[in-house]
Amino acid sequence: MTAAQDPIQPVFFAHGAPTLALADTDASRFLKSFGNDANQPKGILILSAHWETDGLKLSAPGPLRTYHDFRGFPAELYDISYPANAVEDQVDEAAKHLEAAGYDVELDSKWGLDHGAWVPLSLAFPGAGVPVTALSLPNGSTPETVFNLGRAVAPLKEQGVLIIGSGSTTHNLREIHPQGSSAQKWAVDFDKWLDMGLREGSIEYFSDLEAAPDFRRNHPTEEHLLPLFFALGAAGRGTPPELLHRSYEYGSISMSYFRFAA
Repeated sequence: MTAAQDPIQPVFFAHGAPTLALADTDASRFLKSFGNDANQPKGILILSAHWETDGLKLSAPGPLRTYHDFRGFPAELYDISYPANAVEDQVDEAAKHLEAAGYDVELDSKWGLDHGAWVPLSLAFPGAGVPVTALSLPNGSTPETVFNLGRAVAPLKEQGVLIIGSGSTTHNLREIHPQGSSAQKWAVDFDKWLDMGLREGSIEYFSDLEAAPDFRRNHPTEEHLLPLFFALGAAGRGTPPELLHRSYEYGSISMSYFRFAA
């Protein structure tokens, strides 16, 4: 794979509810504009909160299944296909950097793309013309371990690969409200705490997530927050965040989008 002239800066995408793929919201409009405004990458490496595995897995080369990993949503959502492909040279390049950093990587030909991956990608890069490689979130991950995972694949951004973490900065599905409701203070306050730590640029700020304001109210489980640190790690220490967009859906789901630009 040849180097790109300019590196592609890592990003964090909120993927929200699966219906984001169909809805006309501030967040869906942002994602559509992101694809129009961004430098078109040569490839995408995405880590989604919804692919948790024992050990570390990477897409095997070939067509990626559009995995509808949800129930009870409108029928038209299940008709959506995002026929992306993982290409061999990009899979090999990602595996090479991970193995050089000491990771054991298993290639997976079964999973494909869950809704945490294909929903935002279908809006930002419709047509699935950009090759995509998915990376799993190992069980037992912490902000530091996911940050280090991002650091391992950081050289890919010099080769025109867009590195994406996909999750949510707040994610409590037991406290959702009607769409259009005002943002809950506990969600807004958590985002403020998060923004402060990202501006500091130190992963140590996030070493004790339980100390964050209303952490367990915002994240009964932490898997949706962890992909943020993958993008942060891929950018490198001291890289300031650029908040590209923030809105709230269902009163408590933060649709926050960051770019980490040197």
